[in-house]
Amino acid sequence: GGAAYENLRPGYSITVEPIDGESPEKIIAELQSYLHAVFENESNRGKADLIDKQYTNIRFYEKDGKKYPSVTSILNWDKEWRVTDDELRQYASRGNIVEALITNYLQKAEWFEPTEIPSLREDVSILMSGSLMMTWEQCSHKKFMEQYRKKIGISCFQEQLFNEENLYAGTLDILGTYDGIRSIMDIKCGGWDIRQLAAYAICEKDVKQLVILPVGPTDNKCGYKRPV
Repeated sequence: GGAAYENLRPGYSITVEPIDGESPEKIIAELQSYLHAVFENESNRGKADLIDKQYTNIRFYEKDGKKYPSVTSILNWDKEWRVTDDELRQYASRGNIVEALITNYLQKAEWFEPTEIPSLREDVSILMSGSLMMTWEQCSHKKFMEQYRKKIGISCFQEQLFNEENLYAGTLDILGTYDGIRSIMDIKCGGWDIRQLAAYAICEKDVKQLVILPVGPTDNKCGYKRPV
């Protein structure tokens, strides 16, 4: 299993032509610094490849030659076996659709039909032909936005974040303000893990608040759930 990483022994050769007056000590120090960065990168890729082989449901982001495991994959790596791949696709497609509808609404102040959005064509098809008989209309996004839209200020959507120190990455839904406080906001149709947002917050130093926007199905008489 771990042989690929354990047997990783990269080697390099470098030829240097000193510039007149440049000291050997300075050249060696610069080469050591460069090689340290190169070997660190090799180590990162070796570890990532090992994780990729051992845990096939871990997704990675890549930046500057380094691989960063996804926060959501890390938190959910042991949960996905509980439902079939087909059911997972249906839940993911409903989440994709509702998230896209909310993003459009926050930008344009009107609701679109998913069938009008080309990028959602595959997700719509997966839901309409799915065994779980789920639809986006079962969710509470419209009622939720009627109640809470005025509290939400937008800086950006779908920002990729990379933690260089702990080597993880992810994509936040909304960065902005909630009720006037600098916040990371996450749109959720199902369950959630606040550790996901906490991991994102470490990458955004000025964030003061983590907010879940729960827009999944609800039995509440008011037709929506409160933000968390």
